[in-house]
Amino acid sequence: MSRKMKLQLIFGIIITAVVVVFSCIVLDKFKMSVDLPPHINWLFVAFAVMIYIYSNVIRGYAFSRGVDPEMDDMTALEVVGIGHALNMVLPMHAGEGLRLAFFPSSYSVARRSKLVVITILSDTVVVIIIAALTVPFAGITDKTMLHWMWILLYCCLGLLAAMAALIFFIPAIKDYVKEYLNISLMKMTAWVALSWIIQISAFWFGLMACGYTLFESIRMAFALFVTTSIFNLIPASPGGIGLFESGVILALSGFGIASQDALKVSILLHLIQYMALLPLGVFLYVKAIHGKYGGAVRSALKKAEKE
Repeated sequence: MSRKMKLQLIFGIIITAVVVVFSCIVLDKFKMSVDLPPHINWLFVAFAVMIYIYSNVIRGYAFSRGVDPEMDDMTALEVVGIGHALNMVLPMHAGEGLRLAFFPSSYSVARRSKLVVITILSDTVVVIIIAALTVPFAGITDKTMLHWMWILLYCCLGLLAAMAALIFFIPAIKDYVKEYLNISLMKMTAWVALSWIIQISAFWFGLMACGYTLFESIRMAFALFVTTSIFNLIPASPGGIGLFESGVILALSGFGIASQDALKVSILLHLIQYMALLPLGVFLYVKAIHGKYGGAVRSALKKAEKE
């Protein structure tokens, strides 16, 4: 394992410990329980898990049917699924770097890095666009919550403007973007957007599993998307533990839902993510190790361990 990765892991573990301790203090102070919501509809939970898995399949198409048609669908799913699974168990979004090992063996390190970076940029743009469309129509009535949602949106738009400025004024970044600024990039962005929308529908089913009605769950799901996506930008604890729950509580507070009830909902929604991503990641990892690129994957992992 490289020195940089070790430092990332240590720093992430420290942040995770701080988040856990702070969360325990808050829970104890407000006498909040960490139970699941009562009367869960497990059929809806199962649907949410399946939808979440399918969103990863669609995200893989951003590579194979978007920016990199040379990659087959299964390899693209391995890159996406294993990376997301690793992010659920490792701090600092370490899965984003480790997924490089699962690209086709013929790809250079530079090509793998460029593909990962371009998808992250596309993700950021799509999240900002969906957030911009969501905030005015999410149906949040709490004025304080709505105020902070607008602040978050303006921060996202500022980030988008900063990215545009970097692309325009820095030649190296400009040349990098121009390399992928074509119809393939548009296709990739469309697949990324579709994957996010499908993920929002997983939130929708998760909320209905908690007993919320069909229509109120739709508005809540979009509000959850905005807050949890922004919180997820912070590369801290494994799976965003603590951060995800905070995002859910923040979003649901705008609908008049008490923090204790919102915490229970957040635990179920986070559990759905783990039930979807961990089994998928394990399956894809085993397949990758024994599949077409098994030799290259094992060689890359051994090289990383030596470093």
